[in-house]
Amino acid sequence: MPSFEKRKNWYESEWYKKLSDNQQGWLLNCNNGYENEKAMKPPKEWLTKEFCFAAALQNGKALYWIPEELKTKDLCLAAVLQNGSALKYVPEALMTEALCLAVVRQDGKALQFVPDILKTQDVCIAAVQNENNKSWDKVLKYVPDAKKTEAVYIAAVLQDSSMFTEIPDAKKTEAVCLAAVQQDGLDLQYVPKAKKTEVLCLAAVQRNGNALQFVPDALKTEDLCLAALISADGAREYIPKGLIAKVEEALKNAFTTEALCLARVQKINGALQHVPEKFKTKAVCLAAVQKDGTALQFVPDQLKTEALCLAAVRQNGRALELVPEGMRTEAVCTDAFLHGFSLATPGKYVPKTGWELIPADLKVKLYNKLNLGETFGWLRIDAMISSGISSGSGGSGYGIELI
Repeated sequence: MPSFEKRKNWYESEWYKKLSDNQQGWLLNCNNGYENEKAMKPPKEWLTKEFCFAAALQNGKALYWIPEELKTKDLCLAAVLQNGSALKYVPEALMTEALCLAVVRQDGKALQFVPDILKTQDVCIAAVQNENNKSWDKVLKYVPDAKKTEAVYIAAVLQDSSMFTEIPDAKKTEAVCLAAVQQDGLDLQYVPKAKKTEVLCLAAVQRNGNALQFVPDALKTEDLCLAALISADGAREYIPKGLIAKVEEALKNAFTTEALCLARVQKINGALQHVPEKFKTKAVCLAAVQKDGTALQFVPDQLKTEALCLAAVRQNGRALELVPEGMRTEAVCTDAFLHGFSLATPGKYVPKTGWELIPADLKVKLYNKLNLGETFGWLRIDAMISSGISSGSGGSGYGIELI
């Protein structure tokens, strides 16, 4: 759905003003309640070039009933960018790789509507890179087996590490496995035994120390166990008894200078918790949150600037839970949402939904700026209430449409 700002331009156009009240009302509301494109068809006499283009901007599924002779390249692009499923109504003559690429870059799941002949490696990679990883409908299943290359698998696990379990063991190359454990160290449990090298296991425990439980005993060296323990205290139980004393001693000497501390936080998630307060400088803390946004919980309060918080949420949107209330600015909240922050569910560190963590005076701005009504329609009323807006006024004054 186009934003209010984008659509108000054609609301003010001469051709729009010439439309009847019924036509104007239909256009304004065709994006609401019309999941079935067959039910939304307007009267035939309304179907002009301008009216059809406006309808496609409002609801891409309108392409179903738009006459073939009015389906231009621009109109089809507008429709499929609004709703990827409209791709199935694009005429064959206008169905190109460039069009499909534009669609899947916006909505990976639209790959299911791309003809197999146009499912090139570029299109497939773009699709898996733009999957909504909150969905159970995984894009990878729409990639033809013949197109499931190493590059596609790597793109898939970098976007959503859970996809690693969907990849056959025979296709889990060293590069694919490394990409997976760098996203989620615990994915080491799904790496075939023959592919578990020292390098791969080190990458896994640096990401999540608890991955040590999936490291073969023969690869549990002092250095690897130290990296695991730095990352997670829970890794201690997976360290061989003959090494535990040496590893504990090494841990005491692992953070004795600022340079050592900086090197550790740049490589190992969770390392900041072991850094002595005197070495928690701006540089060390910034490096830590750039590696792992949730390391913000170990940053001293006096060093939690807006810039540092912004770096944290850009690495991991869920770090917004750890940002002090006074620093949850529009920029910080926006970047958090764009980098994996969930509005709907309570957080790990704060027992509130994400929406509750956003300052009331920012809710309307974020609602409009991020088009949240498309995915989180339930936020509309809350956004208005939070800003003291009366739904009976007929208009919010903030660009939220009361339709």
